[in-house]
Amino acid sequence: MAKLVLKDPREFRDIIQNASSVVSEGVFRISSDGLTMKELDPSRIAMVEFSFPPSCFEALDSEGEERLGVNLEELLNVLKRLRPDDSMALESDKGRLTVSLSVNKYTRSFKIPLLDLGGQETPTINVQYTSRYSILADGLASSIKDAATVADEVTFSSSKDESLLISASSDKGSVEQRLTRESGMILDAKVAEEATAKYSLQYLEMITSFRGSPSVILEFAQDKPLHLEYKMPDGASFQFILAPRL
Repeated sequence: MAKLVLKDPREFRDIIQNASSVVSEGVFRISSDGLTMKELDPSRIAMVEFSFPPSCFEALDSEGEERLGVNLEELLNVLKRLRPDDSMALESDKGRLTVSLSVNKYTRSFKIPLLDLGGQETPTINVQYTSRYSILADGLASSIKDAATVADEVTFSSSKDESLLISASSDKGSVEQRLTRESGMILDAKVAEEATAKYSLQYLEMITSFRGSPSVILEFAQDKPLHLEYKMPDGASFQFILAPRL
């Protein structure tokens, strides 16, 4: 049995909303270290991971490590009922996850059946990234939307001058834009080796719609998986890994 009371229920809702756009179910790992989830999508092209450390909770009670199989789409349906002033508690007991939304002395409790998702561990993906950027999250999302107007894949190209070229092309046309420090789009950068890689826009459009952090860390290498990480002020993080198109 585990019980969690979140400090920022809306942050939790927003992360679940974006994670559920890639995977429909996942295993919540709850312990004294907080709450985490790491799952591959069914096609094994993308992986989502999020973590909420103890600093994200008003209360965190767990008997050792507990693993809860959760239907993220059903959970999101409940979280959409969150009101601006609601507090939120999560509690597992007897094969169900109870989500309690409370304001003043009024509480609404939703019960969701837990899933048996087995004990298979999601593999850790180890990549030696050669290009790393800290980018304004809104700027990256806008660039991805621009690319999606003409193609279904986008190309990232890093340069030694630490600029980042984002381009896309198809029979419908082409678009490219170069992000730089001078433009204010790039907050920090480290390019050990220039690299170029292509990725699916279907996934990137969904993930970059996340608005929980003003900036995002973007990492890639030549024809290697892309890594995005959003870090929140309270210590929560939301990560996404996407296989390249070769």
